[in-house]
Amino acid sequence: MANLEFLNKEKLHTGFGEDLSKVNNYEDLIHTAGLDWEVEARPVYYKNDQGMFVEVPGTKEVVRSVDGKAMGTVTDRYKIVQNSDAFRFVENLFDQNVKFIRGGSFRGGKSTWLEAKLPNTYKILGDDVDQYLVFKNSHDGKGSILAMILPTRIVCSNALNYALNNASRVWRCMHASTVNDRLEEARNILLHTERYMGALAEEAESLQKIKFTNNDMINLTNALLPYGKQATERQKATVDDRRNQLLAVINGKDDIQQYGNTAYKFLNAVSDFATHAESRRNTSTANERLFENTITGNFLMDKAYELVRA
Repeated sequence: MANLEFLNKEKLHTGFGEDLSKVNNYEDLIHTAGLDWEVEARPVYYKNDQGMFVEVPGTKEVVRSVDGKAMGTVTDRYKIVQNSDAFRFVENLFDQNVKFIRGGSFRGGKSTWLEAKLPNTYKILGDDVDQYLVFKNSHDGKGSILAMILPTRIVCSNALNYALNNASRVWRCMHASTVNDRLEEARNILLHTERYMGALAEEAESLQKIKFTNNDMINLTNALLPYGKQATERQKATVDDRRNQLLAVINGKDDIQQYGNTAYKFLNAVSDFATHAESRRNTSTANERLFENTITGNFLMDKAYELVRA
């Protein structure tokens, strides 16, 4: 049996954020998530040669009103969307038995998020797959209000968020200002989710038909984790260690051996490795960084998908 002690089996949404599992209305949702604060745009000044402070034209700094913390520099055209308004459309999801799990802010408040679990469990190649939705807003001028679906194999908490050509996993949400707009946006979210899950089930069947040899698995692993240009011997040793860890998952993880040497097995192994391997940089923001990278598109998982589809 392969040594898989380097894998951390906690789910992606553990380790940070506020518990929202007992919340059942929108006002409590925002309050419990710690998002009941606002931002405002303030003028930006510079000191000229005469020692006078002069306002920079066309430029504002978004700051958190409660403490004046800077979020990001924007132009005059930037439209602020407060937390309480940004996620207002999710209020209509309570009526669809959608359960909110966690939420909060990260990157010092520049990004805010809510995570919810949909009621239906899908069967994909015999496995139970839960559907999670993540909603994200930004206050640094660099992002839109986003909705992201994160399908997860229950048996091992593996994310199955492939960048499919025929169904979007990430999409922009409308800032819905009226009741009818919010209802329509909620319907749109559920429609996107159903479309993606249907496409994912079909894709899993297709990936399971792509067969590899043991050498193919090694070559895929090496292509996924290449040596950098002009890598030192020490850097190569680090890459070799990561390759061996991934191969240990491929060959020794019990819940994926049922798939044989297939593209679907390789992708599940990469998902496990990318989202559960202990971080090489054990910092206080490691969980936040992993979560954000996974919901927006994990580089290793996206590259692995490209490799098996090449």
